[in-house]
Amino acid sequence: MTAARRGMWTLADHVICSGSNFALMILVAGNVSVVTLGEFALLYGFYVVVVELSRAAVSEPLLVRRPEGDAAVRRALADSSGSAAVFGALAGALLLAVSPFLIGSHWRSAVVLALLLPALLVWDALRLAFIAVGWQRRAVLVDMVGGVVQVSAAFAALHVSTGLSWLVAGWGLGGLVAAGLAVVQAGTLPRLTAPRRWLREYGKLVRPYFVETGALSLAGYAVLIVLGHIAGPAAVGAWRAALTLFGPANVVMAAGRVAVVSELSRLKAGEPRRMLRSAATAGLLCGAVGAMAGTVATFLPSSIGQALLGDSWAGVGPLVPAFTALLVIEGLGLGPYGVLRAMERVRMLFVLRVAVAGGRVLAVSVGAALAGAAGAATASSLVEAAGFLSALVLLTVVFAATPSRTQQVTPHQPREHL
Repeated sequence: MTAARRGMWTLADHVICSGSNFALMILVAGNVSVVTLGEFALLYGFYVVVVELSRAAVSEPLLVRRPEGDAAVRRALADSSGSAAVFGALAGALLLAVSPFLIGSHWRSAVVLALLLPALLVWDALRLAFIAVGWQRRAVLVDMVGGVVQVSAAFAALHVSTGLSWLVAGWGLGGLVAAGLAVVQAGTLPRLTAPRRWLREYGKLVRPYFVETGALSLAGYAVLIVLGHIAGPAAVGAWRAALTLFGPANVVMAAGRVAVVSELSRLKAGEPRRMLRSAATAGLLCGAVGAMAGTVATFLPSSIGQALLGDSWAGVGPLVPAFTALLVIEGLGLGPYGVLRAMERVRMLFVLRVAVAGGRVLAVSVGAALAGAAGAATASSLVEAAGFLSALVLLTVVFAATPSRTQQVTPHQPREHL
């Protein structure tokens, strides 16, 4: 398979994964109360944090250091999925410990998710491992089947009961089926004794990836927790519903992010102006996608919004302007952020992204206290704008300090590490 075809299959897998998540949120938002949606968003947010940390620890190292040979590939699949399963079990235990602070009396839902977390992480670890070793079609198959089963199971659960436990069970059991299919596709069982060897082989990559991902994920989840404590579960539900409404645009953004970094990495050894032109073009296109999504959301008929989001639709309207601004700024930011990533400015980008994430938590706290969910969304967009401007300044500094026309890593020009 050529590099171009691998890239297309990888993007297809990303779109399928994001699309199934969007369909799940549309289904949930349209069938439960705004309070239940907020509680589900908190549990789902915990899952998102855990899966992103798992990717940093067991998936990204494989993308950087691709195993060679059938034996090495099989061992990598067994070790990565086994490490993910162990991490999922530890995360499940943590969820049980913190669930009283997250969702109060709904401890049964936390138990269900805790039991299913290992399977959910095995699914995610194997699909990304398939991409790392060049088996993109297997990843697409697993995600397609997993997404259909997951959404169908959640749909069936909602017709039995609109309670949170049934919903989490339906969603999680769909992930269990996908994990089973992924294991069959891998041709090897997860090796539960692998974490120690995994850290020994990939520790130099795991540590910086884990720290950055952990900081960003926890900050994003902290936004939901802070918003819930200050403005209540209904505000979290409205926030989650707004994210769902802008879901298709976020899918395009996520796919664009992958393509931008990949393309800029190929251009970094050539003419810097060409790299900057490509980055600017990509940023403007993604920013335009955000603007179009905001326009559609602004003029969306209430009947359609009500059909999509149910009772949550009433709280979405005040959030649309701020979410539109946020999406436009994020799209524009793909340009400078992508250049810094492609040029391997690891420490610089790490500090900037963590600072923006931390600033967002503080800003959301103030915004929620002043004007609820709408104030929190406005504050979040202002912080994102500050981060975008900072990235432009840093990019200017980087190119001003570049002594030559090319930006290549040589033995005399070591890469920057965290």
